[in-house]
Amino acid sequence: MNAPDPPTELTQRLAALARVGLVAPEGLGLGPFFRALRPPRTQAVADMPFIAAPGAQLGLLNRPEEAASHLLDLPAEVLERLRAGAGVVAFDGASEGRPLVATHVSALHGALDRAGIPPHRAAWLQQNRVLGLRYAAFCAERGLAPMHVVTADSYGFLLWDRLFGRLRRPWAWGCALAEGPRRHRWICLNYVLRPHRALIAHWLMARPEPGHLSLSTQRETMDAAARARFLAETERLEAGSTGPIAALLDSGLHLGGDTDGFGHPQERVMSLPVPELATAELFIVTETEMSGGGLVRWTEKTLKALACGLPFITFGNPQTVAGLEALGFDLLRDLVDHGYDSEPGPARRFAAARNSVARFLARPLGFTPREMERLRAASAHNRDVFAREILRVSALEPLDRLFAMLHGI
Repeated sequence: MNAPDPPTELTQRLAALARVGLVAPEGLGLGPFFRALRPPRTQAVADMPFIAAPGAQLGLLNRPEEAASHLLDLPAEVLERLRAGAGVVAFDGASEGRPLVATHVSALHGALDRAGIPPHRAAWLQQNRVLGLRYAAFCAERGLAPMHVVTADSYGFLLWDRLFGRLRRPWAWGCALAEGPRRHRWICLNYVLRPHRALIAHWLMARPEPGHLSLSTQRETMDAAARARFLAETERLEAGSTGPIAALLDSGLHLGGDTDGFGHPQERVMSLPVPELATAELFIVTETEMSGGGLVRWTEKTLKALACGLPFITFGNPQTVAGLEALGFDLLRDLVDHGYDSEPGPARRFAAARNSVARFLARPLGFTPREMERLRAASAHNRDVFAREILRVSALEPLDRLFAMLHGI
């Protein structure tokens, strides 16, 4: 018997979720994973198993005392049912992912202690695919009973839902593979200013090849301490960069790109400048972070590049490419050198990724007919993988983990 297709699998999980109550503190609301799922109705919890799913964003977890008092600030009768085993807790931070931070652990365990909920009845939803092992070791060293750690990705699921599911499609799969001349050798899209983004943008602007860049030094105001930290991080990524990047910060540069004017962050997250992509050769992805350790994740930034069909190079965490290839994606290693992906050190990985960009840009202009055929074949293959695997890892498996907890499996 054939397995259900991905939309049918999602429908089945949502039907199961409709039989489960959902609750969250009034001041926090449901977290990003459950908001992205758009449950079919608002559920009561009086006489059914339920999930307490408060939003557990990093900004709150950085304030552990406040988090401990707010994350499970639920009515007394709901807390009593939680203590009696009628429900589970899902601390929902599925729009973010960071390395293990003791403050975050203190915040979550503090909320459980305050509410009298044993940790084995709670899950921590977030994007870092290696957090579970590090958290388990952290708890073992300190004699703490651990929560479940569930890898989930609300933005990855939202992108899937836009491309294959229930929401309005923002652009077509493979939208960059149109016929015609390629006037941009590269495209590099940036919103929040970060050290590795400033460095690669400065390097690209100094190169002779034409490209399309979005980057702004005007969206954020840095105080002296934040500026010093920013420049110190750029110096760690590339020695001798402090002066040029300080000048870039002072330049007032604003290349807003397609994201200027959007009123809702979700529209920005899902957006792509399709006319520019359709005349570009290489997508240079600058992920959310590049400098830390203990972090393995990709975000919708890399997934959008994959979906548009162009070869891409990612300035981000190590093992991003390897992780996507393990899901079955074809990342065009015959056209792009992804050796940077295995470099654990941020500075060496940054240099290796930049060298990979330089090697790609040394190619003859445009794509040959055979290369276009190769790109379209990879895009068709990747579409099938995306439809199946991104739904699975971003939404279906996390839901299955929570259902198993709820039923005591």
